[in-house]
Amino acid sequence: MLRRLLTAALFGFAGVGAGLAQVDPASLPSRDAHEGLLIAADPYTDPTQYKARFGKKTPYEVGILAMDVYFRNDTDKPIRIDLESIRLLLAPPDVERQRFRALSVEDVADRILHKGGPNPTTPRRPISIPGRGPNKSRNKELNELVMALRPGAFEMDILPPRSSVHGFFFFDVNHRYDWLPYAKFYVPDLKFMDTKQPLLFFEVDLSTARPR
Repeated sequence: MLRRLLTAALFGFAGVGAGLAQVDPASLPSRDAHEGLLIAADPYTDPTQYKARFGKKTPYEVGILAMDVYFRNDTDKPIRIDLESIRLLLAPPDVERQRFRALSVEDVADRILHKGGPNPTTPRRPISIPGRGPNKSRNKELNELVMALRPGAFEMDILPPRSSVHGFFFFDVNHRYDWLPYAKFYVPDLKFMDTKQPLLFFEVDLSTARPR
């Protein structure tokens, strides 16, 4: 536990994503704050943003939303996040409400490499064909994509005291970026590590996000 806290503290001072501009999360219009924690979201909505951040092969081209999310812990206590419980909530007019789970870096890289495809509910993996070995060049390309995406991804489950950290969450919105005004970033499961006291859920309204 001590090692995890030290690692989290290091990320807290440096920021999660290498190369991501550190901004004051309180300045972002899409935010929610209570109990000493502020969560703010900066969804990428323009393909030029994706090119500038991710290079030639981007999540945008396969319908995946990249969202830079900030967590600022103003308390003296570490806070644990259940990353598996985080969702993107979509409720466009005349469409049934939808809940999207965040994609892993490996899934994002796989979909970019395989040009997306249907919007699956479970992670899609290449099918093994009898008599054929693995495609080494394709595996190398996949690993390179994972290595390019991982430094910017948010993968911490502990927020150090008095720290601000940020990184990308990825959601497969099936190219429906026009639905973002009807979206919320939902973080339901957080608690203070020392007392196990839960925090009230967070809903960051993305309708107020500034287009770029």
